[in-house]
Amino acid sequence: MDIFSCATLSVGVIYVSRLICDCLSDRFSRSFLTVFTLQYLAIKVYRIFIVPHYLSGLRHIPGPDDGQFFIGQAYKLFQALPAQRQLSWMRKFPDEHLIRYLSFANKEIIMLNSPQAHKEVLQAKCYSFVKPSFHSRIVGDIAGRGLLFAEGDEHKTQRKLLIGPFTFGNIKNLLPYFNSKATELCGIIGEELHHSPSESIEVTSLLEKATLDIVSLAVLGYKSNALSSRSSFAEAYKKVFELPLLGQIIAVIHQYVPVRSWLPLRVNREFVAASAQIRNLLREQIRERKIAVVGKEKSEVTQKSRDLLTLMVEEKAGGAAPWSEDEMLNHLLNFMAAGHETTAGALTWTLHTLSTHPEIQSRLSKEVEESIPKAQAPTYEQIESLHYLNNFTREVLRVYPPAVYVPREAAKDVNICGVVIPKGTVIMIVPAVSHFNPRIWGATADDFDPDRWDNLPEAAANPFTQQSFLSGPRVCIGKAFALLEYKAILIELVRNFQFEVGSEKVQLTKGAITLRPSGGLKIRILRLQESSAAN
Repeated sequence: MDIFSCATLSVGVIYVSRLICDCLSDRFSRSFLTVFTLQYLAIKVYRIFIVPHYLSGLRHIPGPDDGQFFIGQAYKLFQALPAQRQLSWMRKFPDEHLIRYLSFANKEIIMLNSPQAHKEVLQAKCYSFVKPSFHSRIVGDIAGRGLLFAEGDEHKTQRKLLIGPFTFGNIKNLLPYFNSKATELCGIIGEELHHSPSESIEVTSLLEKATLDIVSLAVLGYKSNALSSRSSFAEAYKKVFELPLLGQIIAVIHQYVPVRSWLPLRVNREFVAASAQIRNLLREQIRERKIAVVGKEKSEVTQKSRDLLTLMVEEKAGGAAPWSEDEMLNHLLNFMAAGHETTAGALTWTLHTLSTHPEIQSRLSKEVEESIPKAQAPTYEQIESLHYLNNFTREVLRVYPPAVYVPREAAKDVNICGVVIPKGTVIMIVPAVSHFNPRIWGATADDFDPDRWDNLPEAAANPFTQQSFLSGPRVCIGKAFALLEYKAILIELVRNFQFEVGSEKVQLTKGAITLRPSGGLKIRILRLQESSAAN
């Protein structure tokens, strides 16, 4: 926009000069680039250095005052642990609805800091905000566009069409597969213990493979068998999610300048190749399912599989709201990425928590042991009856929210908590800010305490204090799926093993959009029989 404005203004200057003086017109014609450059620089200086500090209508909003020249808080946020700086701002301004800080090129960012602010952005005025372009570049490369980036009426329509596989009945029908995959996971852990009984085991990759198998069946109707054999899906997703330091730096740069398509560095080429591989594998599944649904195997497919891909292909075959192949691809990318990586992350932090809180682990194991016979796979009713497990799950998601941040951009001027947010302003939702606010959760906000859910402070009962799955019309469509999957796997783990702190200190991955340990989580695992004998 600035370039277009400057070019237009430069042409105007030359035209006026021609009317005034021919010699001037000749000089200005030859110096068009100079005129354009000076005007462009003047506009940038005005917008980067003058407006944010002296003219912005948002400058009265409290926020940090230790930003660096030109880049504001950008470098400090990249260097800090996930949500660390945002939490420090929340603690400094606990009663403010909004906090303002500057990012790269002194761009103003508004962070939500109260349940009321979250309610207005995520519920009351949800469709006045859209996903910003920089976020679509980062997340879209991994998770596609699809429902995740649909806006307004398009989002409402797509959500209704995609809700089928995530209804209560369909999710409940998947529980036997959740249970069998949890049993398979425990078997693989048992094999590793047999070969290296005294060594710490890296569990994150195992959990990612298990959840990838589960979401592959629910979304694609396809058994990826990532746990039991080599999986192209698992290998490709590992490359796009586990970026080395240089890859993280490229991801940050890509927010501001789209460099992925041409940057010749090896780490970037590997990322692009892995992303392309995932897309190619999904396209193969789409084409094979189309043939199966419209061909002689249609009755067999529709009876045995109610996965997302089958439903989309059936809609297309029936002529109702047909999906193009690219649309199907983007929706599948959404659910494949979000459906396995976030649940695996929650389970990773769960095992870390159990290893560092043995008293909590004992209570959880005891409840499971007393409620579900060892030889029996848990039913849905049994899982939901586990009071301490449900409290523990809520507390894990409070302390370890899957997303570090979720950005929105004002699609028009909009009033939030009495402040007019101009069109184009980026709003930052940081779940940890709500989850650790002592004004909401009390003096023990920083503690891991599942029992808090039996006696919540009045402020914490507000649904907009909990943002692990977001809130409002754009709440995660797979929330119920993820929770049941998580609980089924956790139950099988705690009734087979005891988890202890590993030999390596847990390091958080900096600069990531999801909360994950750097290099995965390594912990010591004992079979429960061995643990009892040792005690």
